[in-house]
Amino acid sequence: MNSNVQLLKWMLQDVRVETLKGIEGLTKEKLFQAPAEGEFPIGAYLMHFGECDVFWYSQLSGEQMPLELSKRVYENCWFDCPAEEFNPPKEAPEVTEYLDAIAATRKILFEYMDKMKDTELEDAVKLKKNGEPLTKKWIIYHLIEHEAHHRGQMFMLIRKGKLREQ
Repeated sequence: MNSNVQLLKWMLQDVRVETLKGIEGLTKEKLFQAPAEGEFPIGAYLMHFGECDVFWYSQLSGEQMPLELSKRVYENCWFDCPAEEFNPPKEAPEVTEYLDAIAATRKILFEYMDKMKDTELEDAVKLKKNGEPLTKKWIIYHLIEHEAHHRGQMFMLIRKGKLREQ
């Protein structure tokens, strides 16, 4: 039994469930519109979660997610990308496109985690960008913390942008 890996997996599931509850009922138009001037749409945050799964999976496993899936989550095209690469969708994706894409990236991450042993959590991997060593446990923790952080931003922007019906 790998109880620590399973606990981290449960935490990833829990943070995602709470995120999805918070966007329930938003239309594709509301997910696509900027909730406030200078802010990313809520849908961009959703795809950013998928893009983070893509990146951190490659760091954890040393393998790449399918290119088609990276494109589905607009990797390096929408959220926090260099200005010259900014290439978000031109029209509002269907709500299911957001949800299916982030579910697909998370599924691959979970399949990897299901094969992990608790002892691997302390294994260090070197980031491909700068060679900085990070433990696998820290990477998984970071995915949890990162989504919780952006979820708070999303929920504040949903309220600020009055994206919910009053």
